[in-house]
Amino acid sequence: MYETRSEGPRVAPTVIGVLIILLICAVLIIAALAVRPSGGLAVPQGSRVLHVDERDFALHLQATTLRAGTYVFVDTNHGPSAHELVMWKTNDPADRLPLLPNHRVNEDSPALSSVMDSGTSLDPGQTHLLTATLAPGHYVIACNLPGHFLSGMHLDVIVA
Repeated sequence: MYETRSEGPRVAPTVIGVLIILLICAVLIIAALAVRPSGGLAVPQGSRVLHVDERDFALHLQATTLRAGTYVFVDTNHGPSAHELVMWKTNDPADRLPLLPNHRVNEDSPALSSVMDSGTSLDPGQTHLLTATLAPGHYVIACNLPGHFLSGMHLDVIVA
């Protein structure tokens, strides 16, 4: 005597249906990514990008002689402690800027005209984007957290 097996639910059509749905989703995702603009950051037309590296206790700028114009400063903190980035237009060289008793530059001095200020400190590993329009003249770019300026975190910048 032979036993007959009863057929249970068929799995093949379900698997094929799921695979078709997954294929449709993949095609839609690929199509959406294909029309997306490439790159991550759109720099305003006519602006120049300038990278600033901050470390304990040094500041590195790609160039300290610049052409007048609008700049996007890409400020990255490579040090183990927080830093900030400020820039003033001034006739005085960095080593002659007015200091407060806490060894910070006196940002309220009439000898300084604020051009750029990160507004907050930058934690280690963080990057901020700052924009400034620079006219011809002398500038100082610095970290003005207590003691950082006096530790060497400043540069004179000439804009022609």
